[in-house]
Amino acid sequence: MCSRLHGVRAPITAALRTALEGFARPQCLPAQTLAPRILERKQPPMGGTRVTDTTDEILGICDELAATFATRAREYDREARFPVENFAAMREAGLMGLMVPSDHGGMGADFLQYTRAAGRLARGDGSTAVAFNMHNIITGTLAEVDERALVGSHGKRMAAFRDWVFAEAMAGKVFAASLTEPGAGFHPGSLTTAYKRVDGGFVLNGRKSFVSLSENADYYVVAAVAAEPPKDAGPTVSWLVIAADDPGIRFERLWDTLGMRATVSNNMILEDTFVPEERLFMRTEGMVLEKLAREPHLVVGGFTACYLGILEAILEFVVKYQSGRKMLRTQAPLIESELVQHRVGEMSVQVEAARELVYSAARRVLSDRGSRATNAAIHRAKYFVGETGPAVASQAIRLCGGGTISKHLPLERHYRDIRCCGLMPAKSDECIWYVGKEALGFDVNDAGETYW
Repeated sequence: MCSRLHGVRAPITAALRTALEGFARPQCLPAQTLAPRILERKQPPMGGTRVTDTTDEILGICDELAATFATRAREYDREARFPVENFAAMREAGLMGLMVPSDHGGMGADFLQYTRAAGRLARGDGSTAVAFNMHNIITGTLAEVDERALVGSHGKRMAAFRDWVFAEAMAGKVFAASLTEPGAGFHPGSLTTAYKRVDGGFVLNGRKSFVSLSENADYYVVAAVAAEPPKDAGPTVSWLVIAADDPGIRFERLWDTLGMRATVSNNMILEDTFVPEERLFMRTEGMVLEKLAREPHLVVGGFTACYLGILEAILEFVVKYQSGRKMLRTQAPLIESELVQHRVGEMSVQVEAARELVYSAARRVLSDRGSRATNAAIHRAKYFVGETGPAVASQAIRLCGGGTISKHLPLERHYRDIRCCGLMPAKSDECIWYVGKEALGFDVNDAGETYW
């Protein structure tokens, strides 16, 4: 077994093969009822049917939280301040365990359930949902591990790492994903942040960018390349977990952006940061490129879900706002105007098309995770939302009028936030390139054939 990266053939070690096999088979996790409210729900009599399923209850929790988030979003956005209160509310609701499997005490949400939940949260505050997505990239990745593949001594070490992350998440701890770098962006094969093996673990040095939840997460999962990779091999890219209070970590407080302001995504500087051996992700070096190339849905599709929620919030605002307006002179309801009906109809079609693409891709993940067709669907949805979202937001402002550019209304924030979608992994140009290559028959599951 081997992989190719820009013409370089990299050997897959026995440990790496074990790690990858752990992700090889789709595993539809049982969706148990495990948020505090769900735990309190009474079970129906033997042979009876439940009034609602777990998805409905998860979405109900997210809707209630989103309504509260919306009341604070303007302040967080204006101050570019991290939504501490929102994360406290999600922690209390048990959402740090949203994707943690049920047999580890979590809600056991699958990728479709997570996609819907993230979108609901984003309707209230896009920044909160995008920051929360970073946590779920980590827990969701581990939730997809097939326990049957965790055999032997190395398999036990991998299981111990997974169990530790799940336990920390269930205790309310927050994991952030520190994956991008200045100049390299989200391209693991081009990283310069490096780790070197030392007694008892590793030492990290480098600079990371767009680290959402900076100074607000409990742990940061850092993507780094081996300083001394195997000879004649491609880059050995690994994830290593650092704790917020580990020595050698500092942040550059530069975050003052157009949109997604409350994600507080500052630069991280790592200077001789020691990482214990047991905090090497899945206790395996070099698995990142292969995992991302084979199954990119969490690192790409999670963002799409959040931005779909913002897109839905834009349409919801337009309908509500226009429904309360009157025509000049006649004072007839403005929604009786054919022009308004036409424009809202256009936006509704675009939002529904986006929703269908996103949900269809998420369903494919459940039934055919890691296939070329599924991975192309994930990128197709990301491209469509990233390009359609700003257009719909612009159309919404045109239709609703100049008053909606005021910061006391949410539309201008939605407009700024959704413009960030095409810039987040994978960027719109990378998505359409990926989809085109897959359509032309290229093996996009090979890391060397894509933007990784």
